[in-house]
Amino acid sequence: MEVLRGRAVVVTGASSGIGQAVARRCAGEGASVLAVGRRPEGLEETAAGHDGITTHVADLRDDDAPADVVAVAVERFGRLDGLVHAAGTVLRGEDPLATTDVRHAELVTDNLVLPFRMAREAARAMVDDGGGSVVLVSSQLAHVGAPGYASYSAAKGGVESLVRALAVDLGPRGVRVNALAPGVVRTPMAYVDREHFDDMIDDVAARHPLRRIGEPDDLAGPAVFLLGDDSRWMTGASLVVDGGYTIQ
Repeated sequence: MEVLRGRAVVVTGASSGIGQAVARRCAGEGASVLAVGRRPEGLEETAAGHDGITTHVADLRDDDAPADVVAVAVERFGRLDGLVHAAGTVLRGEDPLATTDVRHAELVTDNLVLPFRMAREAARAMVDDGGGSVVLVSSQLAHVGAPGYASYSAAKGGVESLVRALAVDLGPRGVRVNALAPGVVRTPMAYVDREHFDDMIDDVAARHPLRRIGEPDDLAGPAVFLLGDDSRWMTGASLVVDGGYTIQ
């Protein structure tokens, strides 16, 4: 059964990793998907073989980009029912005492300000169409501490608080807002600041009760769940998908 048939969904960060897997799964579940990212070649790879995916190149840091993305989706599909905001950046392994104000501000912008802007613009369209579902990708590091992630963790923790606050504000208007919090997933972001990540995978996997790291497809199903009717009485929640890491 195609659980998203007839729905229009925007997926950001869709040129690779979790966003790419979510866009493909949404299309496979019958949704019309606007896959958004900064890399045209990555978006073309995402859309290959998936008739339900339309691509749109955008840098969400541009002031008008979030509103433009939503406008493109509404113009293309006639409505907007769902958003999965998977775009983000990471800085790891840096002493917070050495982190500059500029780098901290960049991480907060990319991982907290932009999710708010995308959620705001998407929710405006959803309210006009009778409701919808917003899914903001957070992180297990919003729930546990790890060395070298102070700015990133702060921003992702802010996303989870944002989700709860938006859920209260938007619930009466028919819009649900939830967080999807991944653990360590084999994506291009996993290699940022650690190009030898492949050499670490076995050690990282051993720290998880399920004894492996995540794959992008491990997050696609939970994202579809949060978009669809099976989660229709969920809002303001954080769905942690991390191989059991944070339960220890």
